[in-house]
Amino acid sequence: MSGSTESTIPSTPNVLASANNETNRRAKEAIFVLCDNCFWAATFIDKSRLDIIEKGCIVCDESLVSSFPILDNESFTFDLTERRGVELKFGARRKK
Repeated sequence: MSGSTESTIPSTPNVLASANNETNRRAKEAIFVLCDNCFWAATFIDKSRLDIIEKGCIVCDESLVSSFPILDNESFTFDLTERRGVELKFGARRKK
């Protein structure tokens, strides 16, 4: 049997580089956080400062703080009304 077969498995350096790129991208994505109790909210530019809310809300000390990743191509609006409560709208970010 003669003939060559091409490997469809990427080489180890390519797999590691791809994993590192994904890790770096995720570390840099913005995070929206919302306290489930008092509705305090903030947007963190990246994950480096999330330790601020590690123990919970910085306003009411509630331990339940929800977080949502915001991708580079996403935008959102946050509204809080007595009638409707918290309303989050996600959409595509407008190109500049």
